[in-house]
Amino acid sequence: MALKIRPAREDDIDRIFEVETLSFKEPYPKGLLYIYLKLTPELFLVIEKNGKVIGYTIGLLKPSKLGHIVSLAIDPKERRKGYGTLLLKKLLEKFKELGVCKVRLEVRVSNRPAINLYSKHGFKIAYIIKRFYLNGEDAYVMVKDLNEG
Repeated sequence: MALKIRPAREDDIDRIFEVETLSFKEPYPKGLLYIYLKLTPELFLVIEKNGKVIGYTIGLLKPSKLGHIVSLAIDPKERRKGYGTLLLKKLLEKFKELGVCKVRLEVRVSNRPAINLYSKHGFKIAYIIKRFYLNGEDAYVMVKDLNEG
């Protein structure tokens, strides 16, 4: 089995959108994925298995050396195999190379698998944003200090 993590390309967007739609109740529109690719090509990564994109992550660099994980998703058929961990570690590595000190993200309070993944990698719940998602669900804001191991 050949695994590869690489920067996303425009010709990956249809497959990324497919993974996005399979993964989230309120998927990002395809046009927004294109915008993120243009905004942050070095932090928009895909993971391939045998040449097929099975997941992706999008990071943004904000002022004051703050990294923001916009999204991370793995095709549901490929979950619980460590691919999300590989993508997360690679993105955190990229943030560190860019001098990022702190990384944040938002996650649905009901998304236990994602919360567990991020917690396992040193993210802590900082606070709750009420009614963050379109359906009214709250979000946890999780933060990791990259200077702490």
